[in-house]
Amino acid sequence: MELQGFSQLENIAEGGMAVLYRGIQTSLNRPVAIKVLKAALNNTPEAREMFELESKIVAKLDHPHIIRVIDKGLTREEMPYFVMDFVEGVTLKEALKAGMPDRRKLRVIVQVAKALAYAHKNGIIHRDIKPGNILLDKEDNARVVDFGIARIASEDTELKQRSEEGMTVGTLSYMAPEQHMGAEHTSEASDIYSLGVIIYLMFTDKLPKPGYPAPSHFNPKLPKALDNIVMQCLADEPTQRPTAEQLIGKMLHSFKGAHLKKEQKQQAKETFKDPKEKFRLLDIIKETEFSTVSLYENREDQSLMVLKKSINDFSGYSEAELLSRLKHRNIINIRGVTRNDRIFILVMEYLSGGNLQSRMVRPMDVDLFLTIANQICDALAFAHNNRIIHGNLRPQNILFNDLNEAIVMDFGFPAHYEEDEEANWYHIEGEEKSVPADIYAAGVIFYQLLTSHLPEFKDDELVEYDLFLKLPGALKGLLRSMLQHDLSLRTHSFDDVKQQLRNVTAKEDTPAPKRAAPKKPQPKKKKSSTTPALVLVVLLLLTLNTGLFMWIAKQQGWPLGLLADIPYVNEFLDQVGKKPSRTVVAETAPSTPTEQVPAPEPSPVEQPAPQQANWEDARVFNDEPEGEELEFEIVE
Repeated sequence: MELQGFSQLENIAEGGMAVLYRGIQTSLNRPVAIKVLKAALNNTPEAREMFELESKIVAKLDHPHIIRVIDKGLTREEMPYFVMDFVEGVTLKEALKAGMPDRRKLRVIVQVAKALAYAHKNGIIHRDIKPGNILLDKEDNARVVDFGIARIASEDTELKQRSEEGMTVGTLSYMAPEQHMGAEHTSEASDIYSLGVIIYLMFTDKLPKPGYPAPSHFNPKLPKALDNIVMQCLADEPTQRPTAEQLIGKMLHSFKGAHLKKEQKQQAKETFKDPKEKFRLLDIIKETEFSTVSLYENREDQSLMVLKKSINDFSGYSEAELLSRLKHRNIINIRGVTRNDRIFILVMEYLSGGNLQSRMVRPMDVDLFLTIANQICDALAFAHNNRIIHGNLRPQNILFNDLNEAIVMDFGFPAHYEEDEEANWYHIEGEEKSVPADIYAAGVIFYQLLTSHLPEFKDDELVEYDLFLKLPGALKGLLRSMLQHDLSLRTHSFDDVKQQLRNVTAKEDTPAPKRAAPKKPQPKKKKSSTTPALVLVVLLLLTLNTGLFMWIAKQQGWPLGLLADIPYVNEFLDQVGKKPSRTVVAETAPSTPTEQVPAPEPSPVEQPAPQQANWEDARVFNDEPEGEELEFEIVE
């Protein structure tokens, strides 16, 4: 096969729907994997649509443990293809056959769970998690591949309606019970079940079958905590399984850093001197040539903290030192700052809700956007009022806490990118660090949240595509002003941004109520001259009849209070001053004061309580060589 822009194409695998080639992308001279739809299926609308859907899904995902789509197109024969990063390595299926040390197994499990957590946050379900769809590179990092039967959870596409009714998807040995009922019953919990099967297989060399015992039945050295994790993942009811995010917490809780490489822990010890061993390294959150972000546990109270180490770069030190003395609910809580001649260390609170980047695959609902945008504005307005400029605002440094509130971090830190050709979309080249520069960066983020795309400019003017034009008018005006390249036209402060966000809450495009046509004046009716005479006659007759009735009642000895039961007599007697002695209590006016019922207060929104670490005491032998079996025991 020939494909323009690629050379040295080699067929390396073939599946039911596509053929996988290895090749060289000539423009960058780098190896890539190219997935091409099989010619036999090219004229099948369902297959072609599903193949193209896979490329769209994966192209939107940006996670270190998910294979990345970097290009797509059509061959000369009009067959669709998409291009992915090429991972030199083996599948987990092949690695298990060759044998894997326990530490490596634990690392793969954590990485796959992180990949699923990211996908699930964006509403994407894989639906075919199995060892053959997990690649391991030369550094033993896991990559989830083959989203060929994945779907976006909230989408009800024509393809889904047409092809999924009564159809099962997945690989039989790894399918959750609900997947056997049909593709439409799958959910994020189905992926968790499949991962549970993989964990069971990794530590027992057996696939779980009906009535299966816990993994420790076949492997007695396994701790009970790992048994509990696996059995929760394999629960028959989807609601009884943990979410991917919960699963990560449970694993870090139980593994106590046992999944980390020995060199990672050694570097952490050299960076963070802890002679009393008060803190335990649980995980490496992110690691680049510029910095390392690690998760630690306080052994005394089991609290969590994040340690960020920057090497040979002290940008952000002064901002962090100042923010350690200032507190705001939407700015990360800084617990400590220190530095030497080479290293700058920042200690912060741990936030479990992930970052904003992981929520930007699809356009965000306007109401949710307004909540997050206002929280970001509050944080930046507070910082600017204290003369602190962020200088590097982007989705990766906006995190979420347990209450799902946006928390801004990394004030003053430099912008580093993994690839030299990647542009800094959140900064105008040549513009200095300033309040307007932070506003521009926030404008790019807001644009991404609402459209799931980066803004494009032509001659420094925003190109307005359909997704942008469909936004409420007030939001379009706000984004235009925040993204102005001309500083004199850009919004001046985050207080101004918040004021414009308040305008979005008003209903737009609602026609003004029509004014009622003025009524024509009606001619006044002339009063009848006979009315006063008629009223006088009626009163005279009523007086005579009442007097006659009272005389009869007196002769017969009737109680005068009976008159009160006759309609309208009370009112009449009041007027003439002859109301009987009996008291009548009107139903609409109780004689006793009624207790005032206060208006019901709005029910407070139930918020999840902050997670309190309640971890088991453990003895983990983390210093075993990478190539040897890791024995670990967790005391329940």
